[in-house]
Amino acid sequence: MSLGLAVSLSLLSGAALVGGYWFFASDLPDFGGLSDWHPPQVSRLYATDGTPIAELFEERRTLVPRERIPEVLVQAVLSAEDGDFYRHEGLDYFGMLNALVNSLKAGHLTGSGSTITQQVVKNLVLSPERTFERKAKEIILSRRIEAALTKDEILWLYLNAVYFGHGRYGVQEAARFYFAKEVDGLGVVEAAALAGLIQSPERLSPRKHPERNHERRRFVIREMVDNGFLSPEAGEAAQAVSLKLPPPPIEQVADAGYYVEEVRRRLLTVIPEEELLRGGLRVETALDLPRQRGANDAVEAALRAIDTRQGYAVKVKKVDDLAAWRKRRTEKLEGRPPLPGLTVPACVSKVTETEVVLDLGVGTATIPMASLERLRPTPVDDLETREKKKSEKAAVVPKWPPFEVGTLLDVMLRADGPRHPAPMLAGLALLPQAAFVALDPRTREVVALIGGSSFAHAPFNRATQARRQPGSTFKPFVYGAALASRRYTPATIMIDAPETFPLTGSKWWRPENYSGKFLGPLPLRRALAQSINTVAIKLIADLGPKAVEDFARAAGIEAPLADNLTLALGSSEVTPVELANAYATVAANGKYARPIFIRRVLRPDGSERPFSEHPDDDAPGRGLEPDVTFVLRHLMRSVVTEGTATALATFPRLLVGKTGTTNDARDAWFVGLLPSQVMVAWLGFDDNRPLGRKETGGQAAIPIVKDYAVAFESEGPDWPALPTSVVVVRIDPVTGLRVSAEGSGGREEVFLAGTEPTQETAPVGELGAANLFFDDTPPAEAGPGSLDPAPTTPLLVFPGSAAASETPRAPPSVAPPSVDPSLDDEDRPE
Repeated sequence: MSLGLAVSLSLLSGAALVGGYWFFASDLPDFGGLSDWHPPQVSRLYATDGTPIAELFEERRTLVPRERIPEVLVQAVLSAEDGDFYRHEGLDYFGMLNALVNSLKAGHLTGSGSTITQQVVKNLVLSPERTFERKAKEIILSRRIEAALTKDEILWLYLNAVYFGHGRYGVQEAARFYFAKEVDGLGVVEAAALAGLIQSPERLSPRKHPERNHERRRFVIREMVDNGFLSPEAGEAAQAVSLKLPPPPIEQVADAGYYVEEVRRRLLTVIPEEELLRGGLRVETALDLPRQRGANDAVEAALRAIDTRQGYAVKVKKVDDLAAWRKRRTEKLEGRPPLPGLTVPACVSKVTETEVVLDLGVGTATIPMASLERLRPTPVDDLETREKKKSEKAAVVPKWPPFEVGTLLDVMLRADGPRHPAPMLAGLALLPQAAFVALDPRTREVVALIGGSSFAHAPFNRATQARRQPGSTFKPFVYGAALASRRYTPATIMIDAPETFPLTGSKWWRPENYSGKFLGPLPLRRALAQSINTVAIKLIADLGPKAVEDFARAAGIEAPLADNLTLALGSSEVTPVELANAYATVAANGKYARPIFIRRVLRPDGSERPFSEHPDDDAPGRGLEPDVTFVLRHLMRSVVTEGTATALATFPRLLVGKTGTTNDARDAWFVGLLPSQVMVAWLGFDDNRPLGRKETGGQAAIPIVKDYAVAFESEGPDWPALPTSVVVVRIDPVTGLRVSAEGSGGREEVFLAGTEPTQETAPVGELGAANLFFDDTPPAEAGPGSLDPAPTTPLLVFPGSAAASETPRAPPSVAPPSVDPSLDDEDRPE
């Protein structure tokens, strides 16, 4: 070959190389430094004790600085992936040549031959496809990165970017997942196990394939010895150590599903979704994990109890001819499958260990067996009480599985599941749901929240999203407005008697009490304690709906409210968390604030990210007068000591509250107040069907609050002392008059200063006005229309009263209310 030809070929080759370089490099990014890399990081939600309760992410990654990555892990990774990393300039030419030969033989790129620098390029910049073009770009970018970054910076990128299997990226998340440790706590064997994973994370996973990981780990340790990172003795000792894995970490606390979803929803009102899923945020919530778990147990127990009382799981019908039933349903549906979100009839066609398969007439649906766990018999059902239940007339003996082929069920088709023609996802409509909210009135932090029986199988959050009629739990706002008007006091005598009230247009309304009875004259205190409907309506009729609405708004009710007399009985729908927050204003001496789920949000560097759950709420005009809330709480204490919530009368602290039951027992409520906690419990069906005979707030809802309060609120701060704007006067409960200086008996009553009675009862021996119509000798047994006899002990023990040191209890001299004797305390009139 002549010299000229050789020069020409050389020039042509050089031109081809330059041309190829510019062809492949023309559209490549210029990697200028670490500031160019912003990988997605996992955001985590934490309970108040620092326990992680949920993760929000596109990729599970948490960046850690180079100084936190232990040298033993660096050495293990170098030994496994690129022993010459600190000696080459980004490319392993011998390895690349070997890989090229193998690829040519195979007819396609076979991989291997990549340095850590090249893997950084592949993971961070280019796609993972295997083509000659991508490989050329990888080589060009590797040289650029080597020129722009130091070796330590490249290694830091790699260790935070590489995939370790099971959805974990980077060494920090790998250490947490496999060993429940921070990365800087890893030892030799653990480091070797992680380094060995990189080659094929799923195939070499110690959780999936421990034997394969063991062999790979042994190889890495040998390489560490050969590279001088471990002495032969240390390597031999490491080879003798067995790898012990802790249980996989909990990705989301099961008991906190509803709370987590509400936090996520609130975060997204302020923080862009991309930042939330990629920003590596630390979200510190107000969730108290032990209280949340206790609330979950209390709700589960209450649902099991009502299931058993009403026999929801066994009151089902069966069909003998499934084909005939399917034909009728198909005709009814006109050949179209039922729509998600509806309650529809279905027939059980198959029962397996994991699901109940349903025939919908057109299409099918499944109910996960896990969603029916509340129907599974408990050990006590199976062993101790089965024979007893069999002997009881109304006994319900649970069985498992709860249904069999041919059983007819009403089911609700879930909108978040598959659509026809795939099997749809369903839940039982014949089971009631529940909600519970526990809120600290001093801070407004929601410390526990339950939105239903199971977030996994019934994710709709009834605590924050379901609007239901509050029934009699709305009455305290009526009584509060009456007190605030200064025209009514706890001693005001009201008449509980039949009366007709005008509604809109030409309509008239004749309300009745829950018991169907009327009690005649009675003080305002007893009217609230016994939840007398007629008195609440007379109050709103006198005050006007606007005054009651204004009081409820000032407390925190935000839902639309009816502009008529039915508002007094809770006809306007509210959410449980909304009701809890309004009651919290009463518990907090009238101070208004909005509920708090999120304490603060931190960025990955520890700085606080500006965040507010309620950025547009400055609460103008919200709040109640402290002295009014004091007297209102005092009134509500009577609900516990002598009213519809006497199931809580023996609770060791001064709990006040209100029960509520709507028409036909479609909703059952109880709200309990303590200085440190407001607790709201609700039960009902999603489709608003009745709960069942004799189901009331006292029967169904109080047990939830009681179980929770006994577990977490048996000790705590006292209510504030008697304010100077409230006075205590001994009165005659029959007349509401002040007991004269010469008189005896009566009961202590609280009044807003200036509203206390000035007229005294007649001196002993004289005939008072009240005695012209009423016998002053109490009857032997209270009956309809009877009056309270005068007790000799204070109705309520409160700080500052003469009886403040006594154990709170129902006053023994107070006559019980006039109710149907067949009803338990929990079933007293609403």
